[in-house]
Amino acid sequence: MKKIAALALSILMLTGCASEPIETKTVRLATHDSFVMTDELIAEFEASTGYELEIVKVGDTGTLTNQLVLTKDAPIADAVYGIDNTFLAVATENQLAEEFVAINYGDVCFNYDVEWFEANKVTTPTSWRDLGNEEYKNLTVISNPLLSSPGLAFLATTHAGFETSAEVFAYWRSLRDNGLKIAASWTDAYFTDFTRYGGKYPIVLSYASSPAAELVEGVEGSKALRDECFRQTEYAGVLNKAQNPEGARAIVEFLKADAFQSSLAWNMFVYPVADVELPAEFQTTGAPANSTIGENLDIQGNRDKWLEDWSDVFDN
Repeated sequence: MKKIAALALSILMLTGCASEPIETKTVRLATHDSFVMTDELIAEFEASTGYELEIVKVGDTGTLTNQLVLTKDAPIADAVYGIDNTFLAVATENQLAEEFVAINYGDVCFNYDVEWFEANKVTTPTSWRDLGNEEYKNLTVISNPLLSSPGLAFLATTHAGFETSAEVFAYWRSLRDNGLKIAASWTDAYFTDFTRYGGKYPIVLSYASSPAAELVEGVEGSKALRDECFRQTEYAGVLNKAQNPEGARAIVEFLKADAFQSSLAWNMFVYPVADVELPAEFQTTGAPANSTIGENLDIQGNRDKWLEDWSDVFDN
């Protein structure tokens, strides 16, 4: 009997130990492909928290969000950074995290190649509303709204900028008939199709901050159309069912802290939400938009209809 009791006690003790969460020193952060965190900042995070950071990049914002939805019962990471306000409702409806906190913002605006317009003696546009006009035929490229968040942000801009759907459709058709190029991603549109990088299109859908990267010895290589842009806010959160929730909370807090916030402008060309000073170039050449529209629309509620309508116009 004593042996049986001892064996039972041993089994109970082992079972109790096995039921406790496994302590891990690694924290995994899921993010989009554009995320940049310097080695120095990673080292600072790891030294100050004791956690090792593993960054899991999962395509663009839409792909990131959809992947986390598909794996929400066994998440691929502990925390997420990079879900923006065009996909936030998808994340909250699927209860990916208890809370999402804003980390940074960027303004989706059209940019144009200053040198190209000067060399070709073409008057520069003053608004995205001009881009269906004959003088800008075959000059504009955007990223596909079915695949990219800047593209979807542009759809929201157009719906906010006109009073009726008929006006929106008329504008879209004017772009189509004017030779609008639709690239698969922002990266393709900017670094392949934009004339600044050897492409054929001197007008590209990008960000208000992008011209800061094109500033060479004080000369502006590109400028942004800063009126009626779309303000894109990116969020971070601790994923539900994370294996390392404490580590996840630590990395989210680090993303909110001044050291990381101060790195955002030059590393990712977005603006910090914290009260840190922007580099001079992001106060002038790459400054935030003069005005924004569309971010208060029900993007999630309208997404499917907008994309269906867009596909009908452009035969996507």
